Amino acid sequence: MRRLFISLGLTCAMAALLLMPALSAQTQAADKIGWIGPVYKELSDSLTKGFSAYYKKTYGKDVEITFVRPGGWPVCLDKVRAWGDKPDADIFLGAGAPAHEVLKQEGRIVTYQPKDWDKVPLDWHGMKVKDKDYYWTCFSPWIVTNLYNQKVLKILKLPAPKTWKDLLDPIYRGSVVTTLPYASGTMHEMLEIILQSMGEKEGWAYLRLLAAQFDRFSTGSTDTTQMVNRGEVPIGLAQPQMNAMVARRDGYPVSDLLPDKTILVPEAVALLKNAPNAEIGKIFLDWLFSLEGQKYVLEGGYFAARTDIKFSEWQKEGVAMAEHAKGALGVDSFWDLKVGFIEYDLDLATKRWDEVNRIYEYEIYRKWNELKNSLIFIEEVEGEVGAAKTQKMKAAKAEAKIKEARRLFEYDGNYAAARLAATQARALLAKP
Repeated sequence: MRRLFISLGLTCAMAALLLMPALSAQTQAADKIGWIGPVYKELSDSLTKGFSAYYKKTYGKDVEITFVRPGGWPVCLDKVRAWGDKPDADIFLGAGAPAHEVLKQEGRIVTYQPKDWDKVPLDWHGMKVKDKDYYWTCFSPWIVTNLYNQKVLKILKLPAPKTWKDLLDPIYRGSVVTTLPYASGTMHEMLEIILQSMGEKEGWAYLRLLAAQFDRFSTGSTDTTQMVNRGEVPIGLAQPQMNAMVARRDGYPVSDLLPDKTILVPEAVALLKNAPNAEIGKIFLDWLFSLEGQKYVLEGGYFAARTDIKFSEWQKEGVAMAEHAKGALGVDSFWDLKVGFIEYDLDLATKRWDEVNRIYEYEIYRKWNELKNSLIFIEEVEGEVGAAKTQKMKAAKAEAKIKEARRLFEYDGNYAAARLAATQARALLAKP
């Protein structure tokens, strides 16, 4: 019996020795990295595939990648704020300059200069592309645009609106969809385009009038794209430029049309302060800006950022998305685009980030039904005032009152007072 126990003991010991390499390999495979950001799943899947293969090939180990995507830019930013000094990720992946400037000012990201950092321009047409002190760097540039379903517009016999002003034409009422600035950084940037190009007073007046054109609010930029793709609504506002490229690749009759006033969005990346896997985070950043990493950016449906990239050359190499990128942009490199930008004040946009989101939510979104009904009522009375112009005395008083209603609606956002003024205008017309 004793011999049996000894034999069993030796067998177990030998089995344990045999298992040790496997257990050791499992321990070695525990390298980790975490991302948080608002990028689309197609891009995160592409980067996961590319970086995992690179890491295995270079270091002989697997890397475990986790990706936290709670929502759009503002939601991701608030998630990092909630983590405080102990982030549950290493890399802030995605979002434009204002979000990264907020992270920088709040001390939530740290400096790191990735390899090939110099292959990305510092600025472009006066707009910042990366931080000169290495806090954040653009890995994929794009332009704020709008999407149109060409097939549906043709059926409805509607021309594609070419300017922001065109979108206020009554023919588009109920044919437009967008989302909230808190749900989408692109929508937030659209608000800045309007406010900075028109001025705050005229800008908010325009945004109230524009909101009356909406069919609905989507849950985010992706949702807006999908609704336009399916033809549920013909026009989608505040869209990343590459969404049209991916939609056309997938066979949808969708195109983007740059509005008369727009801005560059440098989709950027940064290393979080106190990142638990900072060294692997730096390896990822180096890879992301390599030619190999940039190919995976393009394959993920985003434009590549390096200035030395030519889509035609990548097309010859078999990079599938290169043909679609060149077709969508009409040039061989993103930086060859000819675009007219507004004079964009990044410091101002950063300073009022939360305020702009709050005003839009409380003054437009939460009062959306009241806003629409008030404008419709004002328009009805305006029609009545116009029809009564033959009765000069009455019409003059009513016209003054309806103009007051317009002012209260557009500039004050006081919809109840605007309705009252319109009611008074109507009453003046009814006086004997």
